[in-house]
Amino acid sequence: MLHYREFFTSPVIRLIAVMSLLGILLTCLQFDGYVTILALVLGALVYAFAEYVVHRYLLHEFPKLVPALHRGHVEHHKHPQELKYLFSPVYYDVLIYSAYIPMVWLVFRQFSVVVAVVTGSLLFQLYYQWMHYAAHRPIAPRTAWGRWMKKKHLLHHYKDEHAWYGVSHPVLDYALGTNKDKDQTTRNAGSDKGGSSSLDSAV
Repeated sequence: MLHYREFFTSPVIRLIAVMSLLGILLTCLQFDGYVTILALVLGALVYAFAEYVVHRYLLHEFPKLVPALHRGHVEHHKHPQELKYLFSPVYYDVLIYSAYIPMVWLVFRQFSVVVAVVTGSLLFQLYYQWMHYAAHRPIAPRTAWGRWMKKKHLLHHYKDEHAWYGVSHPVLDYALGTNKDKDQTTRNAGSDKGGSSSLDSAV
């Protein structure tokens, strides 16, 4: 319970949680069968895609595109366990959803679909934020999936920051070839000397 309380002390997590609850309520009131379910899934996929793209291209490969975000991410890499660098500022999410919701409306122009798509994105973001938080705090994930994803994110931080950009899922890392760090590539080429990584004991 201590970690849950700490997680929800973040203003951005509180914002996402409140918006998610509102979205769930509106989605239930506007429920339209499989259309609503597909819209929720689509919204989740949008965030899952954006998570990788933003992390890889805006925060690492092209830092000059959004320099303020990049500077914050650099501090996160310098101090990966500090809470103040673990979550994005509230204004960032306010700006994103202020643009995202009208964009979804322009595409679908149906309130029930728009609400479901945005809610799907919000719920996936909440899942992403928890996975990121758990990766950096002294938490032992209960599931094999959680333990595996935590290990991969720590590889990104402590071995090669140009690999394993996915925090909540590895799909795009595998699809785009960022699923191997430099050390792993070297070992696969035949220079593996054996031994276990210190990361194994960290996760």
